[in-house]
Amino acid sequence: MVHGPRGQTSGMTAVATPRVLLVAQWPNIKNAEYELAERLRRTGFKITVVDFLGFDVRTGQCINDANLCDEYDFAVSLHYETPKFLNVPTFLWVANPLEFIHAQGNYRTHLIHHLRSYDDYVYNGSDYLKEHIKSIVGTDWVDGGLGFFQSCSRNALLKPRLPGEGAETTGKLFYCGVNWEAISDKASRAQGLLEILQERGIADFYGPKSILSVDVWAGFPSYRGEIPFDGESMFPAMHDYAAVLALSSPAHLKSRTSSGRVMEGFAAGVPVISDDNHHVRSQFGDLVYYFDGATERERADSIQEALREIRSRPDGAIERVREAQSLISRQYCFEVCLEKARDAVEQRAGRQAVSFPARAANRDRDMVVDVFLFFHDPYAPQGRAETGFTNLAHILRAIASLAPQDGVRFRILHCQSTQAREAALGGASSRAEWIDVTGDAAGSDEWFGLRLGEKVSRLTRLATGDFAVFLTQSDFPQHDYFVKALGWFARTVGDGEPALHIAGFYVNDLSASAPLSAGEILRNNSSNGLYRWTQDSIANHQLGQLCFNRGALGALSLSRLCRFDVLLPVVAILDCMSRGVAVHRSRHLLIRARHGYYHRYFDAFTRESGKGLWAQHYELLSNATHEVNALYDAFHELPEAVAIADKIYGIDLPPPPPTPVTVDPAVYQVNHFLNRISPYVQMVKRAVRAFGIKLQ
Repeated sequence: MVHGPRGQTSGMTAVATPRVLLVAQWPNIKNAEYELAERLRRTGFKITVVDFLGFDVRTGQCINDANLCDEYDFAVSLHYETPKFLNVPTFLWVANPLEFIHAQGNYRTHLIHHLRSYDDYVYNGSDYLKEHIKSIVGTDWVDGGLGFFQSCSRNALLKPRLPGEGAETTGKLFYCGVNWEAISDKASRAQGLLEILQERGIADFYGPKSILSVDVWAGFPSYRGEIPFDGESMFPAMHDYAAVLALSSPAHLKSRTSSGRVMEGFAAGVPVISDDNHHVRSQFGDLVYYFDGATERERADSIQEALREIRSRPDGAIERVREAQSLISRQYCFEVCLEKARDAVEQRAGRQAVSFPARAANRDRDMVVDVFLFFHDPYAPQGRAETGFTNLAHILRAIASLAPQDGVRFRILHCQSTQAREAALGGASSRAEWIDVTGDAAGSDEWFGLRLGEKVSRLTRLATGDFAVFLTQSDFPQHDYFVKALGWFARTVGDGEPALHIAGFYVNDLSASAPLSAGEILRNNSSNGLYRWTQDSIANHQLGQLCFNRGALGALSLSRLCRFDVLLPVVAILDCMSRGVAVHRSRHLLIRARHGYYHRYFDAFTRESGKGLWAQHYELLSNATHEVNALYDAFHELPEAVAIADKIYGIDLPPPPPTPVTVDPAVYQVNHFLNRISPYVQMVKRAVRAFGIKLQ
C-alpha cells in the first residue's frame, strides 16, 4: 500500500524505491556536492536536487508545499551551513571535520541553530562527529544507526583489474585534491610529499587548476588536469592507475573522519594507499595499504614501498579490492543507506507519535487541540492586503500527521473566514471539527480594527480544549507542527502543569529561489539557553509559534494582552514566565511565516513617517515604541521581565558574541576560502568569482 498522511493508506501498489530530496547549499556551483548528487542518480531512485527553500534546481519551481512530505520520503542536507526549511523529514549528513565548523565566526549566531534544526542525522561513521551531534541536540538525541557515505551506487562499481592491464599509466599512483593553502601563497600541507612523488615519477595529479584566480598546481609538471564534477568521470580516471593515494588533512585526522577518496578508489576497482587514518581503518581495516613516516621523504618511501607491493603481488591487491567492493555493496553504497533511511522514516510514521498520561488513565478521553484561525494584516500596503486562507492545506496536513491511535482531536475555530466555512462544508478533514466563531468573537466589522492582543483575548475565552494555537492567514505550519509540540508536552509536562511550547519559525514567501546563504532570512529556533533577548526580539517572535496547554492559557492576563499588537507574542511569553509557566523553545523549525509581523509593521511605519511626526504615532493600529514602554507598565514589579524589557528597549544589551580565533593554519585557509565565496563576506563579489569553481 502507498502511505498517505499517518494512519492512512491508498490502494496503489507500494513504491519500491526511496524518493529523496537532496538539499544543496550552493546548487549552481559544480563542487563535491554536485558530484555526489550526480552519482546518486545512478541508483535509479527518484532523486531531486533542491535549494534550501525547496526550489527544484532543474525546473526552477518551488515544490516546498503542503504535500511535499507525500511526494518524497525524506530529504538529505549535504552541508552544515544549510538550515532545515523543507516541509518533509530531513536528515543532515554529518561528515565535515568539526574543526571546519568550529572555525566559523557565525557558529554561535547561526551554525549551531542550523545543526540543531534537523529531524535526524546520517553519519559517515565517525564516532567523534556523532558525539558532537549528540552534545548539541541534547536530551532529544537518539542514535538511529543511520549512515551515509561518499561512495556510489552498486551499479557504478568498476571491475578490478591487475596493474599493467590497459593504459600505460597503470603503473602509477592517482592523486586528486585541492591545494587549499596555495591560495595564500603558502606551501600545501602535503606539497613536499607530492613533489617527492613527482620527482620519482610514480604519481599523476588531478584537481581544480585554479581557485580565486590562483594557480594552485603551479610548479607541478605531473599535474594532469581537472576531472569534471559529473558523477561519471572520476572512477574511469582512477581505473587507469595502479593505486589511488588518499591523504588526510590535519582537520580530518583531528575529527577522526576522512574524505571520500578511499571509498572512491575501491569503487573504481583500484587498490588504495592511505595515511593511517582512524576513520579509514574503522571502515576498511587492512584492506587499505597504509603509509607512515616522520618526514616527508620517509612518508614518500613508505608510499613507494606500498606501490611496489601492489605491483609485485597483484593478486593479493585485487583480492583486497574485491573484498572492499563487497563491503561497499553490503554497507556503504547509496542503495543501502537510502533504503535504511526510508525505512526509519516509515517506522516512525507508523508509531504512536504522542502518548499522554492523562489519556492512558482514561482511554475514552481524547486530547483536544483548539486551532484558532483568523485574519489579521493591518499593516499591509494599500490594495495588497492578503485575502483568503491559503495556509489551510498546511494546517490540515499538520493535523493529518497525527494518526488516529494518537488520540488527539482538533477543533478549528475560524473567524471571518468564508474559505474555512467552505472547507468545513466540503468535509476537508474528518479529523477536525469546524466551528465558526465569527458571531461570538468578532461581532460586527470592528474585528478588523482590533489589535492582535484584543483578538486573541476574545478568542481565548472560547477555548475549551487541552491545547490552543492561534494562526493567522500568514502562518504555514510544517507537517510536524503538532507532532513535535504535542510530543514535547506528552514527554515532559506533568498532568496539570502549565506549559508553553515555542516552535522554531522562519519567514519567507517562497517567491524566489534561495540566496547563497540563509544569513538574511529571519528565523529563530534557539534553545532556552542560547536565546538572547535583544532589540531584535520583537521580530524574533510570531504568534503562530506559541502552543499553550490549558494551564498556560489560563495563566494569561487577558486584559494585559489587549494593550498589545506588534509585541503580543513577547508579552504572552513574559506573562507565562512571570506566572511560573514552563517555557520550552523548540530546536525545530515548525512554522513558516509568509511575512514577519514586525517587519510588516515597520514597513507601514516607514510609509507613515513620510506624512509627519504625528502620523507615525497615531495613524497606524499600534506603535512599537508605545508598546515597548507599555511593557514597563505591565511588568514593573517583576525584575526578570523588566530586565528583558530593558534589552528590547536597547538598555543594558549583552555584548555581541566574539569571533573565535582559528589556531590550525590549514583549517584557517579552508574556512578563509569558504568565507570568500559566502555572502557573509562580500557576497555578490565573491559569488561572481566563485561561480563555476570546482572544489574537491
